[in-house]
Amino acid sequence: MAQLSDEYVRYEGLFLSLKDVITASEQRVLNENPDRLFIDNVNFFVKSYLISICSYLEAFLQDVAFKYSQRISTRMEEACIPHNFMHWRLKTGLKDKNYNYESMLLPINKKDISDNISASPYRTLKLFQNLGVDLSKSYDFENNKDLVNMVVTKRNNIVHHNDRAADVSFGDLKSFIDVILPYMKAVKEATL
Repeated sequence: MAQLSDEYVRYEGLFLSLKDVITASEQRVLNENPDRLFIDNVNFFVKSYLISICSYLEAFLQDVAFKYSQRISTRMEEACIPHNFMHWRLKTGLKDKNYNYESMLLPINKKDISDNISASPYRTLKLFQNLGVDLSKSYDFENNKDLVNMVVTKRNNIVHHNDRAADVSFGDLKSFIDVILPYMKAVKEATL
């Protein structure tokens, strides 16, 4: 379980570093003698930072889900549950020719996770439901999911529709990070 905690700390550090970069960029625009590079390309920097925020969040969610699913797979392997028993009790209709007298193994790989998750709170919620984790019971997940969804939707519009993101400021980006951190922590805590 310490790995999940270390994982949260690592991503929190990435977000806090990004927040420092955003603050420095904002200062270059607001200085008495503003930096022309930043003045002329504010929108580019804002869009880049917003995409980075969503990329960090998605990477964190994938890592947490993958490590959690590995723990489930390991516990199942250690339990030595017969393959045929599982199929019988789950009423899967296992055919005689498919009987297997080994223990049931359900390995998982990163692709299994990445194919089923994104930074979208609704896809996150669904994958974690499949893992047996009800994120909807977490106050910080529920309280922040609408704003996180708005951020992810904005990112998707930038990437897929070349949205200018003119309605997002450097200050907004820092506020997004302030919301995403407790949201991430809620996901991490739900898997402990």
